[in-house]
Amino acid sequence: MDWAKDWTGRRRRRVSVLAASDLARLAAVLDRPGPPAEVPPAWHWACLADAVSRADLGPDGHPKRGLFLPPIAAPRRMFAAADMTFFGPLRTGLETELIETIAAIEEKAGASGPLTFVTLDRVFSQDGEPRVSERQTIVYTAAPPAPRAPDEAPAPPGDWSRETLTDPVLLFAFSTATSNSHRIHYDQAYATEVEGYPGLVVHGPLIALLMLEAMPARPLTRFSFRALKPAFAGETIMSKGRLVDGGAELWAQSGGDVLMKAKAAF
Repeated sequence: MDWAKDWTGRRRRRVSVLAASDLARLAAVLDRPGPPAEVPPAWHWACLADAVSRADLGPDGHPKRGLFLPPIAAPRRMFAAADMTFFGPLRTGLETELIETIAAIEEKAGASGPLTFVTLDRVFSQDGEPRVSERQTIVYTAAPPAPRAPDEAPAPPGDWSRETLTDPVLLFAFSTATSNSHRIHYDQAYATEVEGYPGLVVHGPLIALLMLEAMPARPLTRFSFRALKPAFAGETIMSKGRLVDGGAELWAQSGGDVLMKAKAAF
């Protein structure tokens, strides 16, 4: 892992006016009126997308490794977790700066083989002040997808619940709204024959947003989530949660399986 030292600390910066059209596409996917003048929590995923030439795309649809993210050989990539802090609302029509930094690269042993964890920090600023900071955890593995094992214990009862039926159209629309070109979300043959999934994979960020959309409206200061199991097109995702001291506990289920857990601070 000596090569990791050369990549840790790498940064890139983008500056652009935050376009209302970015939010309009995501609002349409979530059946929200839009575009909002202020960016709702976690909607920054739709903002300041990097334009990548076709020549710079890898076989999975993502930008080739070795351009900004490190040249990890393991073929499968997963958005495993995120922790974000909201200092103030991002607003449309303003010049916005995004700074991304590779904070850490670690290799760990997994049940099916080695895993490489890349920690990516992202900070969105306006008027010289940070508005949203996010720490993403991206995992790379060569192991084939494991069957989804049932949970050992049932999930707790929630204070609220909302159902969303997923389908290929929803996944494609969300990929478009967030400029996510990973083929596991829209290319059935690639997802099943190359990466070995049983179907199109529902985006982790989409599940996270569905949990936030189901939660009673509150001004958030922090939101974090951890993906536990994948969901696939055709499944109904149940977004649930309950209020706790200072915030809320959120989780998403498909059938009896808990797919993701999250925490929100008010």
